[in-house]
Amino acid sequence: MATYILRRVIQAIPILIGVAVISFFIVHLAPGSPVDKFRGGRVSPAAIQLMIKLYQLDQPLLNQLWAWLTTFPQVWRPDAWGYSFTDGKPVLTTILSRAPLTMLLMGSSLLLTALIGIPIGILGAVRQYGLADKVITLLATMGYALPTFVLGVFLRTVLATQLKLFPLFGAHTLGRPETLPDLFWHMVLPVTTLTIVGVAGWSRYMRASMLEVLRQDYIRTARAKGLASSVVIFKHAMRNALIPIVTLFGLSIPILLGGAAVTETIFSWPGLGFLGVQAVITRDYPTVLAFVMIGGILVVLGNLLADVLYATVDPRIRY
Repeated sequence: MATYILRRVIQAIPILIGVAVISFFIVHLAPGSPVDKFRGGRVSPAAIQLMIKLYQLDQPLLNQLWAWLTTFPQVWRPDAWGYSFTDGKPVLTTILSRAPLTMLLMGSSLLLTALIGIPIGILGAVRQYGLADKVITLLATMGYALPTFVLGVFLRTVLATQLKLFPLFGAHTLGRPETLPDLFWHMVLPVTTLTIVGVAGWSRYMRASMLEVLRQDYIRTARAKGLASSVVIFKHAMRNALIPIVTLFGLSIPILLGGAAVTETIFSWPGLGFLGVQAVITRDYPTVLAFVMIGGILVVLGNLLADVLYATVDPRIRY
């Protein structure tokens, strides 16, 4: 297993380099410049030229690309990922300060998705074509079809703006001490948004996987032996049905980052997603590139985690 993981990590290096090169040229070849927002205001042309020189925007693109590729892996340096065009702070420092809030949001959503989506999917498979299955299928289809931004705006408008049951934005209440209960209270709506979309997909996957397992011969044999239905379902069927879900778990990690970007923006949650969206709007090149690279790294790690977990759950898989 260790050899397989090492081989996958080595194979990921050219993939990440390709992601870095493509992202760099897409960002830099877009019309305009990060300093355009300073033109025509109180900033003098001399200050703008100084900023261009400071951020090396006057260098050829290939030189800028090489400088970025060679410094980006040096994460032990605070300036490895460059400085933000917005506030002048090191991008790496800003990302490290924002990452815990995004990890908390994503981790909570992923945990709730698994705890809710898997039992619902099992129930839908066991009660196939029954009332419970029809209700679950209807709700799951609706949740899966709803875009994240539509669901988030709806929850914010109804529960926060109109009913005033939850905070409207941020991770803490302004003017009050930052406490864990206050943080968790602010998490309710963004976590609910991500969880509803996740549960809709996971329950459908679990139902389909469980139905396939329940049709296997060894399940019929277990029932013919007189085993209780609960034993057949939870001891014999569920473990094999979870194999595709384990794979889905690893692949959900990078997907959640994209969903978190939309959700964090809707609820002004000060995490990586909100930072990435703001960086795109303000043309903050270093922050945008760092955010894209984090997404690429999560895709590689998510795929690797899915393969490792797949081999762990299924003893027939050996690397």
